[in-house]
Amino acid sequence: MLVSKALATKIGIGAATATLAVSGAAVANAATTHAQHSRIPTNLAITAGPGHVVKHKYPHTVAWIKGHLTTATKPSFDVKGGRVVLERDIKGKWTAVGHRTTNRLGWVTFKVHALRNGASFKLVFIGSKNFKPATSDIITIAPVK
Repeated sequence: MLVSKALATKIGIGAATATLAVSGAAVANAATTHAQHSRIPTNLAITAGPGHVVKHKYPHTVAWIKGHLTTATKPSFDVKGGRVVLERDIKGKWTAVGHRTTNRLGWVTFKVHALRNGASFKLVFIGSKNFKPATSDIITIAPVK
């Protein structure tokens, strides 16, 4: 079977275009997949000082909650500028009650008010382009009597 030069050229161009399209899509998918999975794992620790009862007309407890955001790698590094959300357990549902950005050493501090019976809190790092999300343990603040 004889094929003209013009037809052979068209077939060659079509095959080359198809090959580039497929390989280009593969490269784009590989780059996208790599970017999604290359975020660094993080840890979020939570601590609190004892709650102190403030005796006003409506007594309540005031306490400071501190969080420390670090990478989960060895050695770990502080995460600067991470957005951390403070959540409070209100009738069995976690509700955001504040947010702050970590300082240059990865620390964040919240002043909280709990009622007479105390309250439970946790910190949540929502993640970023370079770092994976993290959630702290739950901490309960109760008044010191």
